[in-house]
Amino acid sequence: MDEETTSSGATPDASPAGTTDQEDPLELAVERRLASDGRHDDGGSFTIFRVPACVRDADRTLYEPRLVSVGPYYRGRAELRAMERHKWRYLRHLLQRAAATAQPPLRALVRAVRAAEPRARACYSEPAADADDDAEDAGRFAEKLLLDGCFVLEFFFKWNRREPDALCDAGWALALLHSDLLLVENQIPFFVLEALFDAFFRGEVPRADLLKLLLRHLKPNGALLPGHQPPSPYKAPTGPIDHLIHLFHEAFVPRPPPAPPSSQASPPPPPRVIPCVSALREAGVRFVRKPPAASPRGMFDITFDARRGVMEMPPVAIDQASLPLLVNLVAFEQSRGHRKGSGGAPLTSYAALMASLVRTGKDVEELQRRGIADNMLSSDDGAALQFFQSLGACSTIDYDDHLFAPLFADVQRYHDRSWHRHRARFIRDHCSNPWSVIALVLAVLAFFSLFNNSVTVYKLVHPQPK
Repeated sequence: MDEETTSSGATPDASPAGTTDQEDPLELAVERRLASDGRHDDGGSFTIFRVPACVRDADRTLYEPRLVSVGPYYRGRAELRAMERHKWRYLRHLLQRAAATAQPPLRALVRAVRAAEPRARACYSEPAADADDDAEDAGRFAEKLLLDGCFVLEFFFKWNRREPDALCDAGWALALLHSDLLLVENQIPFFVLEALFDAFFRGEVPRADLLKLLLRHLKPNGALLPGHQPPSPYKAPTGPIDHLIHLFHEAFVPRPPPAPPSSQASPPPPPRVIPCVSALREAGVRFVRKPPAASPRGMFDITFDARRGVMEMPPVAIDQASLPLLVNLVAFEQSRGHRKGSGGAPLTSYAALMASLVRTGKDVEELQRRGIADNMLSSDDGAALQFFQSLGACSTIDYDDHLFAPLFADVQRYHDRSWHRHRARFIRDHCSNPWSVIALVLAVLAFFSLFNNSVTVYKLVHPQPK
């Protein structure tokens, strides 16, 4: 019996049922995947992110290119395919430009892209479909970098020299190209542009010239950042740049100074939201337009005087054309992560403030009446929903540490005091127009007259003993 048991394999060292000493196929597959991904995916090097699908699906026109794809995320889209022919045309023009100035040929540009390719792959938070280990797929990824990088450079060369081009001269093309180049998902690493620029000029032109060339034509219009005048000549950022929208953010988004430290040892946490414009008006808050010349912080120079109940705001243009850039700048700030202090994400703080203040068409109407908002949309309700609420769609914020946290606290305290609401209601009911004031004055005079007459009658009826 013991021999039979032993021969059946029931020994203390036997493997569990259904397994062998060989490696499990699942284990091998997981190891291969880890090794493959580990060569390209370093979480610390991600600089080009995808917007969450739930946000993008709400309004794809805000986050997806409409004319040209840059980078791998939107390559092959049917509606963008026509631009691929123009990219080859722009590459040919760039090479002709190089030949005319005895610059290096195509080989130098290809070598520059090949050298930057491994690092470029690691910049994308989602792997590109044409960036796999297969040599053919990897070649398509490098070709994409070459075509897109040379397209961007030649586009700005043409724009800078005012060279005629059927594509750029079309009335709609220039605005769409400018918008597409500043989408957070539609980017290539900036070091690829630098490598191609350096190869084109054989290292004889400094990096600062590339930055100046780009900034000269990426500058915002006055509707986007009203009151903010970019420095001229433009002061190029000195630190590392991830891509074009990062360059735009560094150069043109004002850097507000950090909020002064609170005098309280441990101040209470600020509120997460504040009442809207209409509710604040009911509490007696007055909204005043701050002249652009008096706003050194541009669109972020919003202040609240808690003593007088006055909120001063620079003008804001409600324009559908500027919304894609604004929401993509907010998305870019989100991709950088939260950093202590509010200076790093001013547009995210601005989006949180405006989303709280403007919730309905009545709020937009009030800001228009005060000369603060310039609504270029079809309706006030549309401005509230399509513009201000869209600004904060792709943002989360640390409500204890953002640019307008002190303002949130002051506004909420002012609104919560019942005295302010009673005084505002009294002024609204009795002092809103000259006739109301006259009626109030007459009522007061009548009251005192009646009071005096009552006192006189009382004295007559109840004479004081002598």
